[in-house]
Amino acid sequence: MVKKVEHFRNSQCPVACTLDFLGDHWSLLVIRELMMMGNHQYKDMLAMPEGISSNILSDRLKRLEESGIIASAYRPDNKRDKLYYLTEKGKELFFVIVEIVRWADKHLGDKIHIPAERRAFIDNPPEEVAKTVFARLEEWEKQNLPDMSLI
Repeated sequence: MVKKVEHFRNSQCPVACTLDFLGDHWSLLVIRELMMMGNHQYKDMLAMPEGISSNILSDRLKRLEESGIIASAYRPDNKRDKLYYLTEKGKELFFVIVEIVRWADKHLGDKIHIPAERRAFIDNPPEEVAKTVFARLEEWEKQNLPDMSLI
């Protein structure tokens, strides 16, 4: 088993320390599901095309929640189902994700596929796309987290 390195113990480098939170294989994909794909339930994230296992998904959700990047709440209509959502800290990763997608489009074009309906995320200025994404997230929060003002 590979020992997890916590970079902040040895270095104050911003890149190294960020890897402590986001440097594993799955965290950014979980954030993508919440931010871009509109998947807020465990079962929906479990079905992501990359094929995450249930134990890894559970671990990443827990770690992202502990780091304050995501939060969870029970569904208003079914208290047994948990909904996951991005905190403000998590939403601030939007521009990082857009730049990763743009980099991939430029340098990995023959290995990736961006559906036509998602192409706007690359072709339009990030600030315009951010308005659309954040409005969609805000609408989802209003519909699914009615007690948000109490949180």
